[in-house]
Amino acid sequence: MRKRYKAISLIMFSTLLTATAQTLFKFASSNISLALALFTNIPLILGFAFYGLGALLMILALKYGNLSLVYPFFSLSYIWVTASSMYFFNEIIPPMKIMGVIIIVIGVSLLGVKPE
Repeated sequence: MRKRYKAISLIMFSTLLTATAQTLFKFASSNISLALALFTNIPLILGFAFYGLGALLMILALKYGNLSLVYPFFSLSYIWVTASSMYFFNEIIPPMKIMGVIIIVIGVSLLGVKPE
């Protein structure tokens, strides 16, 4: 049971890192023009770093938990990206997308229910 909680904690942190990376990629996309700019674009470089760290944490999570349990938690990154797009980019989230996010939360919550 302890390994399960460790796996879930690692994958949740992984989703936060990858969502942060995707937000940084969005910031970086406004400054991409020349090949040289790719190496001086700080949000892009940080995005790759966060994405890589998130991938490493996901691998560790898979070490401690079953793939069928751990991987669905990765869908939480959609929630973090939706929240960051509203906060940082003033994106308007339509009701159907909000409903989708609620369904994801319900689905991931059901994974935490202990099987009998």
